[in-house]
Amino acid sequence: MTTPTKTQRGFTLTRTLDAPRDLVFQAWTDPDQMQWFFNPKMTPPGERAEVDLRVGGAWRLRMVVSEDHEYITGGIYLEIVPVERLVFEWGAVGGWPEIDPARAGAGLVVTIDFAESGEMTEMVLRLDFPEGASDDEVRKLLETGMRHGWGDTIDRLVAKFAG
Repeated sequence: MTTPTKTQRGFTLTRTLDAPRDLVFQAWTDPDQMQWFFNPKMTPPGERAEVDLRVGGAWRLRMVVSEDHEYITGGIYLEIVPVERLVFEWGAVGGWPEIDPARAGAGLVVTIDFAESGEMTEMVLRLDFPEGASDDEVRKLLETGMRHGWGDTIDRLVAKFAG
């Protein structure tokens, strides 16, 4: 007899960065600072993130994973507490994950908390699936490797501040 298991509805990634939290927050919100987001081996020439830092505003960039795999990604800001917290619905219209403007609140939500730890910053990134997503939809999205992808991406930020 097998016991049914509850589908994981999100995940949390925690990193400590060798930088004060105002600089870490800026790395997430300043388009000139967001270069760390790109794959360093595949950074498109002249590419720059777009950021409209206000609740309801969006950030957007072209994510290049390899020569054969790239996509537009970003988010719509739901909460901004300078140097403390960012919350956004993750994705982009015409990108990945796809955001449907007619279905506000139906997407994946990323919450990033920034806490002082001496001269360092503890950053906690939490991704939550919408309540309306079926277990099958959640499993399929998790199978895309998004947890690993987010881990690799924020590890590039850790490396940026490690010198």
